[in-house]
Amino acid sequence: MSHKFFVPGEQIVDDKVTLIGSDVSHIRTVLRLKAGESIQVISDSDKLLTVRLVEVKAKEIRGEVIASEKLDVESPLAVHLGQALTKGNKFDVILRKSVELGARSITALTTERCVIKTHQAEKKIERWKKIALESSKQCGRTRVLQVAENIETLEIFCHKNNDQDLKLVFWEMEEKSFLKDLKLDREPRSIAVLIGPEGGFSLLEVEKAREYGFQTVSLGPRILRAETAPVVALALLQSLWGDL
Repeated sequence: MSHKFFVPGEQIVDDKVTLIGSDVSHIRTVLRLKAGESIQVISDSDKLLTVRLVEVKAKEIRGEVIASEKLDVESPLAVHLGQALTKGNKFDVILRKSVELGARSITALTTERCVIKTHQAEKKIERWKKIALESSKQCGRTRVLQVAENIETLEIFCHKNNDQDLKLVFWEMEEKSFLKDLKLDREPRSIAVLIGPEGGFSLLEVEKAREYGFQTVSLGPRILRAETAPVVALALLQSLWGDL
């Protein structure tokens, strides 16, 4: 099986592909590939490109596209997850599972009951991007899940996602409204989702989200752990309107 690499679209011109950065050292020193050998390239599209290496240099690798096939692995449902910061490495787990379950983007949120402080979490953003990239490779996605550049407040996330087809807060204090109870005029193609930290969202935070049109929904009668709730939510959404 050929090794997969995600390459920005601007590095693919007229079927000529240029790889730079960490991909170069991985190809040269880890995989030890030579000119004439092939890799697979994905570039945020529905195409998987087979690329034959032409030049393998110390800081740059050039190749040419020799084959292209259409892939259909991305969900038709664009889910944008606003996930409150969690303790330890739980956010890493949530991130990996979000990739596997087809989420389009994830934004780390600082909320009233977060134990982790913003300045501590900001140091992790670059690592989260690497996790998203590697997880996308591992599960065969053609689109890398987008990790937000900054830790955001709940209100900023709500404002940025104001134009999504559907906006939901999965809240443990909601006892009456479930996904099956939602009355929709049409099937959503994009959804913004809010999920809280270990202590959940405060009532004031939920009311603020409601001001932006977010609806509160329940994930059932049992309290789910912070790292379990987003997995359940994403699976349910993909089952209803996505590709599960």
